[in-house]
Amino acid sequence: MPVPAHIAQTLSMATAGEEQRAVRRARVGVTAAFAAHAMLSGLLGPWIPRIKAQAGLDASGLGIALTGFAVGLLAGTRVADPAIRRWGGRRVVRGGIPVMGVGFALLPAARSLASLTLLFLGIGLLAGLIDVAMNIEAVAVERRFGRRVMSAIHGTWSVALFAGAALASAGIAAGLSIGIHLPIAAALVVVVSAAFLRWLPAAGEATEAPVARPDEPQAGRSSPTRVLLLLCLVAMGSFLVEGIAVEWSAVFLRESVGADPGAAGLGVVAFSAGMAASRFLGDRLVARFGQPVVARVGASSAFVALAAMLIVHRPVPSIAALGIVGLGFGPVVPLAFRTAGRTFRSGHASALPLVATAGYMGSIVGPLLVGFIADLATLRIAFLVPLVATAVSALAAGATRDK
Repeated sequence: MPVPAHIAQTLSMATAGEEQRAVRRARVGVTAAFAAHAMLSGLLGPWIPRIKAQAGLDASGLGIALTGFAVGLLAGTRVADPAIRRWGGRRVVRGGIPVMGVGFALLPAARSLASLTLLFLGIGLLAGLIDVAMNIEAVAVERRFGRRVMSAIHGTWSVALFAGAALASAGIAAGLSIGIHLPIAAALVVVVSAAFLRWLPAAGEATEAPVARPDEPQAGRSSPTRVLLLLCLVAMGSFLVEGIAVEWSAVFLRESVGADPGAAGLGVVAFSAGMAASRFLGDRLVARFGQPVVARVGASSAFVALAAMLIVHRPVPSIAALGIVGLGFGPVVPLAFRTAGRTFRSGHASALPLVATAGYMGSIVGPLLVGFIADLATLRIAFLVPLVATAVSALAAGATRDK
């Protein structure tokens, strides 16, 4: 007996409504993952001096311990592919965030170089692994949602990083012990996020058919292998510039440009604010102009701003230039990750872990290069490194094409 038309229509509308609710919940779940990851990371920075003192380290010892964190990040992005293929991005994120929180909670107990380095190594490994997994989940949710949301989700990460740092700074200002504040803050982030991480898409929902493979070149288009190389260059250049802006801009403004001590830190603020703002606008810009145009114009504007900063070499224009660099580069990494997440290598492996690894390598190598060149010459000359990186990212930006 056929189902009456009005009943069939009602059932269809109900099914569509349930699907829309499921997709929206999945987007909230992915956004919560990005926010939790960033807030935990943001908790670390303000407490670094206290952690250094409790472990009895000098500057070189702290450098060794933080190198463990960097090595862990790279290792995490490399083990992400087999881990995600075995357990799925949802399980990796839901299991990884609480363990990462435990790692941060244990930092006050690190009383030696060895214990602190091992903890940082483990936290870095989890941070890199979760980063790749949640970006793959974001690509899947974006496809199901039918809208561009990757850049805005990365914008949430930027804002949550600020929130984590602010929470830690408030604890320090209130005179709280690191042994009390850091474990409680980490537990709070884990517990609150857990309520939303259960909405992450299941393994079957997050699986997408491969879009491009190195062994299946498409006529009239660059080979996927070449595209993958260019995406790695875009990510590496973007992370390199970000790492230098965060770690060296205050030193550059104070020691090279001659800014007042109180104004030297405004470069980081301007850069970070610009990056967060452009990420929330990025999806709308991409919808109108396309991914390659947004990425190329953003990197090119950063190049012009950095060049002007090095030529003018004055405090106020330099701070403004760093803000423009943040505005320009804000959407670039989300666009590179979106394209990488939709590009598949041989064996159905997503290209995103490899591109993320290249990005983290840039964030490590860039600041080291600036320090090395500054010792040999001057900071002004050393800041040619991010200038070259912006040029490379602009030239390779065509690889962020829509898929």
